Amino acid sequence: MLNIPNFLTIMRIVGSISLPILLLFDSKDTGCLIALIIFVSCSITDFLDGYLARSLNQSSDLGKMLDPIADKLLVILVLSSIILIFGERYNYLLGIPSILIITREILVSGIREYFGSTEEKFSVMKSSKLKTAMQMIAIIFLLASQLTSFENFYFLPLGLICLWLAAGFALYTGLVYICRAIILLHEARK
Repeated sequence: MLNIPNFLTIMRIVGSISLPILLLFDSKDTGCLIALIIFVSCSITDFLDGYLARSLNQSSDLGKMLDPIADKLLVILVLSSIILIFGERYNYLLGIPSILIITREILVSGIREYFGSTEEKFSVMKSSKLKTAMQMIAIIFLLASQLTSFENFYFLPLGLICLWLAAGFALYTGLVYICRAIILLHEARK
């Protein structure tokens, strides 16, 4: 069923896929500016689709399936692109936190897939929301730092700080989910 929240989620998926393609073809001013606009738009739809689904009572199975996919695609594709394009200059400063965040996204998705959506122990934690906010702010700063009109601002160091904070939250929340999964698996064997 295609409703407004599902349409926004699908647009986020399209935006997520277009970002790395755009950055691979143009990682200079114009490409980074367009990528920044697309990323901010995708980030806004991330909030809007859930809000509208609840307020308009338009939750659907399609939305429940597509929303986490859209979230993971956005984060993984953008961070991977940033590492590939800007990593030569900032290597481990970008690479290590990005790898931690991407690894956490994949592990938590797998855990949630295995245990299903009915398991309350794997619902979104407040720390996970902080991680998401930090990584979105980090990506915005990192993309903005590549624009020549912003080169005198401190967007790059701010972006790196936010990315490392997001990686810290990712590591913490990832470990919490893994521990909960291990406990549930151990209890199931009894």
